[in-house]
Amino acid sequence: MTLPNPPAPVQSYVADGLEFGTISETVNLSTPAASFTFGTVPKGACVVAVALTLPSTISATTAVKIGVGRVTSTSDPDKYFLTSALTAGEFSTTLAWAAGLSANETVGLFACDTNGAAAGTIGGAGQYAQVRVVYAKAKTLDTL
Repeated sequence: MTLPNPPAPVQSYVADGLEFGTISETVNLSTPAASFTFGTVPKGACVVAVALTLPSTISATTAVKIGVGRVTSTSDPDKYFLTSALTAGEFSTTLAWAAGLSANETVGLFACDTNGAAAGTIGGAGQYAQVRVVYAKAKTLDTL
């Protein structure tokens, strides 16, 4: 199966001291699983927006929604986003600014129940999702 390439991120020009980063991935869901890892948000960053495209309805066992969240021993399946269903569509959200991450954070797609907890599996033959996570991070300033 050939997956479409995600669009190349557009470079952003922002004031000194702040930089934006983008994780833009096409996630292969052709083998059902409870979660799919797709990138890492760096330490100190704040996630400011998430976009998710499901080109077709996603197959599931037990799951009724898809979450975008943290993949670690203390996973948080819907930390950044939770769909309303498994149907095809384009979804996005803008998050409130919060404290920067205390460590690098691996992010992924999760099979979720109605409340956003991990549940069951998602995926099936020929299925995929396109996901984009935009984050902001303070950078080291040059000495004046």
